[in-house]
Amino acid sequence: MFFEDQKEKFEAIIAKSADLTNRPFLHSVVNIVGEYDFYDPNLDLTVHILCRDLDGKRLDLYDLELELFRSNKDLVLVISKLNFPEEPILWSGVKTLWMNSNNGKQCNPPNYSFVLENLANRIRTYIEESGVYIS
Repeated sequence: MFFEDQKEKFEAIIAKSADLTNRPFLHSVVNIVGEYDFYDPNLDLTVHILCRDLDGKRLDLYDLELELFRSNKDLVLVISKLNFPEEPILWSGVKTLWMNSNNGKQCNPPNYSFVLENLANRIRTYIEESGVYIS
């Protein structure tokens, strides 16, 4: 499936992925920096994933920042907690690892690691299943 409106469809993919991995909450995506041109070999896109409860109340605790870019033609997703800059950062590329947000060195995963790793895997799977050119 080719994205007719890449931006709208991709934001929906990210939000739906976050909804599935962080139930029962609902998520929206805000474009921060970058273009949604997946054919561009210099892909570099950063978005914020905002969280709300079922009544629409904002839950800043669960807000995330997602960066997508290419490294040696491989898609890389970097996910961090938006309002907690001291928390570890997930690097999901050819390999998945957790990095200390202060020094960039590899560290042990946090106790919520499975949620963000699942989110990264879902987004990657949706992109691949949608036929969007990545490599």
